[in-house]
Amino acid sequence: MTAVGAANHMGRDLVVKDSTDAQLNAKFTYGVISKDLEDEDVRVFLDDCTGWVPLGDFTTDDDGQIHVPLATALPIGIYDVRFEVLGDGSLTSATLWVLPAGTKIALTDIDGTLTESDSELFEQMIDGSHVPLAYAGAVALTTAHEAKGYIVMYVTGRPDWLAGMTRAWLADLGFAAGPLRVTDSNTEILPTEGSVGDFKKTVLTKLMADYEIAFAYGNASTDLYAYLGAGLDPANVWIIGSHAGEQGTNGAQTWTARVAEVMALPAVTQPFVRP
Repeated sequence: MTAVGAANHMGRDLVVKDSTDAQLNAKFTYGVISKDLEDEDVRVFLDDCTGWVPLGDFTTDDDGQIHVPLATALPIGIYDVRFEVLGDGSLTSATLWVLPAGTKIALTDIDGTLTESDSELFEQMIDGSHVPLAYAGAVALTTAHEAKGYIVMYVTGRPDWLAGMTRAWLADLGFAAGPLRVTDSNTEILPTEGSVGDFKKTVLTKLMADYEIAFAYGNASTDLYAYLGAGLDPANVWIIGSHAGEQGTNGAQTWTARVAEVMALPAVTQPFVRP
């Protein structure tokens, strides 16, 4: 399979309140055509804070995916997960966030919200050396929320095969650590309400069944559709760019002023103690 090209595997970050009901998911592909790795064994490990604990070996299905049920009740915390293809030793990772009900989240889109425009991603895809430009204050926006005790979550319309590139960009520029949610299929990446809009609205609706989305940040009409459609108060939504301030939301052209507002907020009270 490696003759097709380099490994482009993707473990999905997961946010749950009870790990005994959780299922870890990962997809394994190779090359620019994302050729699925079928019927191959993958070994899965979880770092339970004492070391890497093996969860077992799992065989990829016809879509190159594995699904790993967790039968263990893990304490509240953040856990690294590692997936290793036994045939060639290639790796991918994910993060499991076990968070209690009532956890307060600051949620943000990425393209055109943290980056200056959607075209930044396309330029990076064409020229791998290009580093997408972030809006002024974008990094500080996320780290300010983190400093106040919020969990920062990234919900993007990017497909799963861009997860690795996305994680690397967030980490390299110093954005706050947080779960990354990418789409489940290519049918959800189109910039329409019925595609990425419904994907994001569904993600938010499920999150809000257990957690509080205190603030949400976006840029597109589909973000407005998703955030307000899921029931968020427009007063807690910030939209940057051409749709700034629409439908009663807060408007912005950079994030610098909003960073100052967040830094002036009191620390949030969470239903857990974060180290």
